[in-house]
Amino acid sequence: DFGGNKVWDGILFLAQGKFLNYWRFNTLLAYNPETISKILTRGGPLVKVPYGYEMNLGFSSDNRKPIIFSVSSGLYRRPSIGTYSLSESLGLRWKPRSNFSLSVSPGYSEYLTEYQWVRRVVEPLMTETFGTRYVFARLFQRLLSAEIRFNWIFTPKLSLQAYLQPFLAVGEYSRFKELSRSRSNDYLIYEESEATISLIEEVYSIDPDGEGPASSFSFYNPDFNYKSLRGTIVLRWEYHPGSSLYLVWTQKRSDFSNPGEFSLKRDLSSLFSASGDNVFLLKLTYRWNM
Repeated sequence: DFGGNKVWDGILFLAQGKFLNYWRFNTLLAYNPETISKILTRGGPLVKVPYGYEMNLGFSSDNRKPIIFSVSSGLYRRPSIGTYSLSESLGLRWKPRSNFSLSVSPGYSEYLTEYQWVRRVVEPLMTETFGTRYVFARLFQRLLSAEIRFNWIFTPKLSLQAYLQPFLAVGEYSRFKELSRSRSNDYLIYEESEATISLIEEVYSIDPDGEGPASSFSFYNPDFNYKSLRGTIVLRWEYHPGSSLYLVWTQKRSDFSNPGEFSLKRDLSSLFSASGDNVFLLKLTYRWNM
């Protein structure tokens, strides 16, 4: 950047190709040495970011066939601090005829970081971080989603399309800490120091130095469990050349119960039983020859 800080550095290897049976592959290998982050503290002190590496691999079958299969996997790690990001996805498309297709694409990902932003607190005693505490936490996040698409063209003038997306994201915060000094990777973990921390009625209260002169502070429990289901069905009829009628139904369901706790069976049950918002739309167009 303009201050001479190395905010990104790395080496990257990419490869992709196609086999004689028309299967395809792609791969990625990357390495990032230690750098400096300008954004981790949301405009506060610079923070040292340890080295990391990334590996991705994907395959897909012959896209000329009625059934197309794909799979991909990715991993990013920062070993020295235990941070990682893992993603897995599958894809299946069935197209028995040129006017009909059905595709299902589920995916799962995990994310663990020791330095998830929580908040900042003004504290004149924190001279090493310019009069402010920068509070972080360990975040373990799991995300499960899928995309389901359906297309059926009955005639050149009449078609039906449907889309469904279930989505589940659960995040659990722990090991709350604060940045000790600028341009470093040093943190004070409250649970492993003289600080006191308590959780009462979903509110964390923290006294950073116990009986010392520092002021205590509090914040709401940031754990989350977000469940969402969105779907859309569109019927299109071209009743006259250049003129069309659209019938659309969209539904959205969401639920936020059990923050920080992941249970696939329970969470899916809560999602499908949640109340939904329905939108019905009628759109009519007519083309005049003028």
